[in-house]
Amino acid sequence: MISEEPADLQATIEQTDSGQQQYVLRALCDHLSGIREELSGIRTLLEASHAASEAMRGQAQAYLEAQQARTQEYLEQVQIEPEPDFYPFVELPAGTEPRDLPDGNRLFTLPDGMILRTTDDQRICVIDGGEQQVITPGPGTAIEVAPGRLYTLVESYLSATQEAAGISGLPAGIEPTAMGAERFAVDLPEGIRLDVDHRERFITLINPAGPIDIIGIGRIEGIGETIAVRLLSAGAKGFQCGQSDHGGLIEADGTIHLGLKSGLDLVVRFQGEAIDDGAPENGCSGQCGIDCEERT
Repeated sequence: MISEEPADLQATIEQTDSGQQQYVLRALCDHLSGIREELSGIRTLLEASHAASEAMRGQAQAYLEAQQARTQEYLEQVQIEPEPDFYPFVELPAGTEPRDLPDGNRLFTLPDGMILRTTDDQRICVIDGGEQQVITPGPGTAIEVAPGRLYTLVESYLSATQEAAGISGLPAGIEPTAMGAERFAVDLPEGIRLDVDHRERFITLINPAGPIDIIGIGRIEGIGETIAVRLLSAGAKGFQCGQSDHGGLIEADGTIHLGLKSGLDLVVRFQGEAIDDGAPENGCSGQCGIDCEERT
């Protein structure tokens, strides 16, 4: 038989449990209150830091705007001199005065009084001490206007069209270079260089292996190799280079049809009339009108 607990004992137990819960709740409230105060302090610090950052940003922006305004005022007051244009020269001495001429050429007065003037044929006329001379550029883009006094020309100034050089059939992207009065040069594939001389009416092939071939209606010469020549009808002549294996045909008017070993076919047409300098002809020219020989 189970006896019931006395009523006063049960009340004591309930009162004891309620007291412990209140203690725990009170401690938790105190802890949460402390956290809230800490968060409030952190928020205050963050707000103060943000306000300080905004103030600094505003000051920096105001400083930059003030500096920009001062710089603009300075630039408006100062006249900036443009860079001197020395084309077709890469560079000339400081103090050189360039001037454009009515005919499209340019004149340069150097600080020491020397005068340089461009010409229509990509040469440079030099006037110094009352004397005048015309200088042909070379080698490359260098030009010596006085002994030991070299300047460099812009490469594009010496470039020429295929029509001006009288060469047709060049690969795309390859253009001749003016080397002086009526003289042009072009670098061909496989390291071959072709020079065209309109005044003397011949071409020169400089081969990377060494042989040099000079070919024209009045002169066929192989340096380092033999060139076989055959007479054709109407005054034309055929030629075949022994080592470099170039070949072709020369018309009576001097036009050269050139076939390179690589398969590239070119035609060179000379400008103007042939010049007879009265010089005696050598080799077999007395029989066939051609000066052909081999040099080693």
